[in-house]
Amino acid sequence: MNHFTKLAGLGLVATLFLASCEKDEDRAVMQPGSALAVTASTNTAVLTQDKASTNAVTYTWSPVDFGFQAAVKYTLQFDKKGGPFTTPIEFEAGNATSRTLTVSELNSVLIRLKVAPGSTGNVDVRVKASPGGVAAPVISSVSTLTGTPYLVFIQYPSLYVPGSYQGWAPDKAPFIASVNNNKVYEGYVNFPTADTEFKITNAPSWDKGDYGMDPNGAPGSLVSSNSQNIKAANPGYYRLNVDLNTLKYTLTKTSWAVIGAATPGGWDVETPMVFNSVKQVWTVTLPLKADELKFRANNAWDIDMGDNEPDGAPDYGGKNIKVGAAGTYTVTLDLSKGAGNYSYSIEK
Repeated sequence: MNHFTKLAGLGLVATLFLASCEKDEDRAVMQPGSALAVTASTNTAVLTQDKASTNAVTYTWSPVDFGFQAAVKYTLQFDKKGGPFTTPIEFEAGNATSRTLTVSELNSVLIRLKVAPGSTGNVDVRVKASPGGVAAPVISSVSTLTGTPYLVFIQYPSLYVPGSYQGWAPDKAPFIASVNNNKVYEGYVNFPTADTEFKITNAPSWDKGDYGMDPNGAPGSLVSSNSQNIKAANPGYYRLNVDLNTLKYTLTKTSWAVIGAATPGGWDVETPMVFNSVKQVWTVTLPLKADELKFRANNAWDIDMGDNEPDGAPDYGGKNIKVGAAGTYTVTLDLSKGAGNYSYSIEK
C-alpha cells in the first residue's frame, strides 16, 4: 500500500506540474509583452534603373518581448494602399530588427502592386513578429510609402535600323525586338524627313550582316546580299515588322490618339496625341472622367492598345484602361524601346 501511495503521489505532482506549465503557456500566448513599432528611413522614393543595386529604404523596429523566451522571426510585408494584407508581398528578416530594400526590390514591389511605371503611387507597409509554436504573431501598425517605379527594360533579341535619318550609325540606331525569340521582330522608328533610306543590321555594327530590299523580289521582300536601301517616302512615325523566317517586312505609318468613355469625345471621337521628337514619346494633356480609355493608331481599330494586367505596359487589343478619378491628366505613350518594352503613364 505504501508503495502504491508513493506512486500515486508522484503522478499527482506530475499532473500538477504539467497543468502549471500549460497555464503559463496560455498566459504567454494571450499576453505578449510589448508592441511593435516600425521606422522608415524614407517615406518617398523615386526609382531609376541605373541605381537598381543601391539601397532605397531601410525599415527598423524594436525587438518584441513576448513575455517568454522565443525565437522571434520578423517579416516585412507590403500591400496596396488600404489592402487587407491577405496575400502580402513579403521579405524575411530572420531575427534581425531591420531590413533594407534595394531600388530593384522596391521597384518590384511597386510594380507587383500595380503602381504604373513612371507614375506615383502609394503602398502600405508593416512588420509581423512571429514567436513560433502556437503563440500568435504581433503585427505592427501600418505606414505608407509613396513611390514612382520604373519599367524594367528587358533585353530581347534585336535588330537595328541605321539610315540616312541618323547618319547610318548602327551603334546609335533605334532597334526592333523579338519578344518570343522566334526571328519575328517589331518596333517603332521616327523618320523626320521624306525619302528616308535605311537598312536592318543584326548587331549595332555593320560587321555581323545586314538586310535590305530585294531588288528582284516582291514588295516587302528582304535579302542579305546585293540588297537595296529600304525607303520610307513620307516623314512620320512608323511601325516596322520584320520576319527573318520568311525574309519579309512591313512598314506602317502611325499617328496615335486616346479614345474612350473617359475622354472628351467618348468612344466616337478620338483625342489626338502629339509626338515629342526629343523624348520619342506620344503625349497629350486633357480632362478625363472616372471611366475607361484605350490608345489607337490612324483613327481606326486596326492597331489599338489597352492593358491586360494592368501594369503600365500596353497590350495590342488589350483591356480598357481604367481612370480612377476625374481630373486633368497628361497621358504618355512610349513605343521607342522595341516590342516587349512599350510603356504608358497617366499622370494627374
